[in-house]
Amino acid sequence: MEAAIGIIIAVIVIVVAIILGASIKIVQQGYSGVITRFGRFRREVQPGLTIITPFLDRMVRVDMRETPRTGDRQDVITRDNVAVAVNATIFSQVIEPRAALFNVSDYYVAIDQQARTTLRNAFGNVSLDEALSSREQINANMQQQMEQVTDKWGIRINRIEI
Repeated sequence: MEAAIGIIIAVIVIVVAIILGASIKIVQQGYSGVITRFGRFRREVQPGLTIITPFLDRMVRVDMRETPRTGDRQDVITRDNVAVAVNATIFSQVIEPRAALFNVSDYYVAIDQQARTTLRNAFGNVSLDEALSSREQINANMQQQMEQVTDKWGIRINRIEI
């Protein structure tokens, strides 16, 4: 009888430990957590210790730090029909984790695709001489055009370097 009670207590302790382990989450500095319940947004949590409802809630960590991404070299055609191979480094940062997760399927891929399109358009509107002499202006124009799109995704474009 005492052995059976000992086994029951051991099982209860193990179950409680599993539930506690599943309910305590840690969000590291530089990240934010988005908690969903059955796929529906519940709340956003800041760095530190967080308690969630185990087996019902799910937490996704979102990197809030500035992230540099260098796109592949791309062939673009300038206004005077000269083919130029260029690439751009985009420094972006998530500012609204909820929007970054729910308004776009994969914001890294979306930023890369938007950068390619914006890069083609930016160089298609200038001649080769203008492109070589006014890179800063092209960077600023690209940043402004990309921000118009990425604002809806909760992403800020800090700068672009061609």
